[in-house]
Amino acid sequence: MTSQFKKFPSIETERLILRELTVEDAHNLYSYYSDREISKYLDWFGPQSEEQAIKMIRYWAKQYQEGTFMRFGIALKTDNKIIGTIPINPVRGPFEWKLPIVIGYELSRVYWNQGLMTEALKAVITYVFEELNNHRIIAEVFPENQASLKVLEKLGFQEEGLLKQHLYHEGTKTWHDVITLALLK
Repeated sequence: MTSQFKKFPSIETERLILRELTVEDAHNLYSYYSDREISKYLDWFGPQSEEQAIKMIRYWAKQYQEGTFMRFGIALKTDNKIIGTIPINPVRGPFEWKLPIVIGYELSRVYWNQGLMTEALKAVITYVFEELNNHRIIAEVFPENQASLKVLEKLGFQEEGLLKQHLYHEGTKTWHDVITLALLK
């Protein structure tokens, strides 16, 4: 299946550009993922080298071209430096944009508590609802990740339940409970 988009979208906010990642972003991607505080609440540790980051970026680009996955790079307008990402993908594949979308995100710790993730997520949520004409966005958050829960609640997500041992962290080889939240158009 090919992507319904010819070119990866670019979204601008007051302080950010949400754009496609390029191999030139590998250093920054690897750099912030090297901080274990970033991957503590994810299901992986991220790329383990710049070379692996390049492979991941190429793989994500291929998935986009196949219409199965999108990962927005979060870049500062001031220097275009990648400081985080927001992946979106359907609950079930292959991609059908009308299926509920699962959203995720991570941000370099240097930029925490500045409202940047809320700003970025608002823009991607608008994109999902208006450009993709989707109806439902789902987020899955570790219960102990209170900061993430607050961001989602601020954006209007409603808690739907606790899924026991739902996500497997490939780095720690452990299963984790997640709180499922959703936002409807």
